[in-house]
Amino acid sequence: MSNDVIQVRVRQDSAAYLHIETRAAHVAVGRASNGENAPDAFRAGELILGALGACTAGTIRHFAQTHGISQLQDVTVDVTGYESSAPSRIGAIVVRVTLHGPLAAHDRVRLEKAARQCKIHHTLQHPPEIELAFEHHAAPIVAHPEELAA
Repeated sequence: MSNDVIQVRVRQDSAAYLHIETRAAHVAVGRASNGENAPDAFRAGELILGALGACTAGTIRHFAQTHGISQLQDVTVDVTGYESSAPSRIGAIVVRVTLHGPLAAHDRVRLEKAARQCKIHHTLQHPPEIELAFEHHAAPIVAHPEELAA
């Protein structure tokens, strides 16, 4: 097992949106106050699909760059998730990859093979062990400094 660690923090703001933060990056997740999908925030399932699509596209581009496939001009990845119940989850995922550029047949095959090597694809194919650990703090929550300035 590698010693690399990936870590994010999720917190709620005063408008009930969740914010996922890592390093200097941040993304909003949530629903509008009426319970509908918020137009300016991702749903959690969309982030999983987006992570799979971004990882797939990045893996293909990196492979092309490191293996001299200069004819690859662009990669488009469309990911669709189909919801299932009992338990509620994304039960099926379809990933459609479009390779742009005058690629030779053998390079297309190599890129298709490389696409299956993305870390998120592997994670979903071989689910990790998940441990939930809980803490309880009885003290009142204090607003974050950036929220006080707003």
